[in-house]
Amino acid sequence: MPPSPRASKAAMARHWKVLCDDIGHRTAGFAGEQQAADYIQSCFKRYGLANIHQQKLDFPGWKSSRCSLKVRPAKGKSRGKRIASARAQVYSVGGSVSGPLAFLQSGLPLDFEQPLRGKIGLLIGAFAMGDEQVKARVLQSGMKALLRVDSRIPFDWPTSIGAAPQWIDGYDLPTVGISYPDAIALVEQMPLQAELTIRADTFPAVTQNVIGEIVGSDFPDEVIVVSGHHDCVNENVGADDNGSGVIFVLELARMLSRSKLRRTVRFVSYGAEEVLSVGSYLYIRSLSRSAQRQIVLAVNADSISSAVGTDHVRVTGTPQLLKLTEDVWNARKHPAEINALAYAYSDHFPLNIIGVPSLSLGRPRAEGGGCWQLHSPHDTVEHVSAAVIGRTIETTAEFLQRVVNARQLPFKRRFSPQIARDVATIAREVYRHPWSVEEFDYERGGGE
Repeated sequence: MPPSPRASKAAMARHWKVLCDDIGHRTAGFAGEQQAADYIQSCFKRYGLANIHQQKLDFPGWKSSRCSLKVRPAKGKSRGKRIASARAQVYSVGGSVSGPLAFLQSGLPLDFEQPLRGKIGLLIGAFAMGDEQVKARVLQSGMKALLRVDSRIPFDWPTSIGAAPQWIDGYDLPTVGISYPDAIALVEQMPLQAELTIRADTFPAVTQNVIGEIVGSDFPDEVIVVSGHHDCVNENVGADDNGSGVIFVLELARMLSRSKLRRTVRFVSYGAEEVLSVGSYLYIRSLSRSAQRQIVLAVNADSISSAVGTDHVRVTGTPQLLKLTEDVWNARKHPAEINALAYAYSDHFPLNIIGVPSLSLGRPRAEGGGCWQLHSPHDTVEHVSAAVIGRTIETTAEFLQRVVNARQLPFKRRFSPQIARDVATIAREVYRHPWSVEEFDYERGGGE
């Protein structure tokens, strides 16, 4: 086997500059996302990849032009205090509401047994609109609106709280994310009266996947997909999430393009990942059954460059795939948490739905999987590390060379029984795909 090529710090710095400084915000459905896709396509052409193209995809876009949250004591005539961290949840409806604030703690069933009609709820934790039972409790409560806290991020700056198009079916409650410290202050000052105004709209939008290949010389119909996503959340330049994933794809494309490969490697930068992997999901739906079966492995990178963190490799497949992964990372003395599990929240998972095993690469930065700069204005080039991402790229390059150049695929295209059950459960209960762009309600509510 030839020696693994090296990642280029100069190339990585250039990519970060273009993505984060020259382009900046790359929210799905807006101009910055398209500019990033055009840049990625130009890099693929420069590296000499084959079958380069952009796949245009319709999806429900969303934007918020105003989010104002004020609170005042329940008694008295105070004008109230503005909560600066308030940001409308993605796909929230618009509206203006006011009412007493009610603390829901973490949103357990008993938390909803208090009188809530006409009130504005405050929930600490990751309320998943994908959980139909929790969503039903929220909607049946009679609340006017909901304030949410992402408990993974205990800081005072604003963060974007996401949702997926299919999650908001039947959900018409104005919903806002606030910071953990602001939530603590509100609970400690209760009883309070809250006033909330959101201006937001959903609209038909277009995202894009960027695709290029190195076609295999011996087994061209056995395809390994290497991926990241180029969109990022609002008010964010996404140096780590997921500029690092784009750089992962581009550097591996550059490095591997210099070698003859026995199997096909397909490089994909997905759009609209931040609304639950819409680009990736629509990609797998666009493939014929035979084209789906040609994909034997997916290797996806999402947020892998934080200077502070621990590399994680989530292996969704068989014990043979897990062992191969451990062997490569250990041989390179690359410290990482390597686990066999099904993980839903990135672009590899739609491929898991159609039976493709995967490696999902990430780098959590806090205990319990939290990420200190996640979805915040702090996700900038000042807080990423070329050395960290370079090590991951080079280890992955060695792993890919073992797979693409093996005489026989060193693992089966399948899952262990437990992993298969977990994938099926997540697909049914969290993703709840398929969803239809044509059936999306673009008139759910906007403005005040």
